[in-house]
Amino acid sequence: MALWLKRLRKLFVSSSDTHDNAPTVSWLLQNRIARSGKTALTRGHTPKASLYRMYEYLVVGFTIGLRTEIEFFFNQPSWAVAAIPDPEDPDPERSAILSVLSYYLVKAFNRLIERGLPRGSPAIIAGDEAERELRAKAVVLEEEPAWASKVPPLTETLTIPTSSGEIPKEERRSERFLSMNIIAEEPHVLFV
Repeated sequence: MALWLKRLRKLFVSSSDTHDNAPTVSWLLQNRIARSGKTALTRGHTPKASLYRMYEYLVVGFTIGLRTEIEFFFNQPSWAVAAIPDPEDPDPERSAILSVLSYYLVKAFNRLIERGLPRGSPAIIAGDEAERELRAKAVVLEEEPAWASKVPPLTETLTIPTSSGEIPKEERRSERFLSMNIIAEEPHVLFV
């Protein structure tokens, strides 16, 4: 196989073992400053690879990267959140974070869908006719994948620091992450 084709496959074809290549939470936290603002290490053009990139951005506190990846996922209308394959990740911390991220995808996407902006909408809606066409589309809300509800909470508390490296204040902590025994700020996932 030609070298260029191997490189292309590596970029866009994600194997079923994405977790084998994903950095651990402890590694990301240790390298948080160096990784913040950088492209995620996870490669691939699949829903699961995108979810792993969100995980990386969340742990290192790179909010812009997280929001950009969420928006990228939103603009892949064939990627239903409920259809994200089970990562079957043996790392309990990664697994817990991935399950919570699927909840936040549903929250962010359904907010837009309920406001009349279905997935796959054009970036620019020009004119009344285009707006009427969007409003005429059936409202199809996203749902969490079945595997997400089966991920158990962590046995030991994990703390994901704020972007400034501090322990999240109680009033800013995510209830959904807390339910998985993770102390993390409510992530900024809403866009538009």
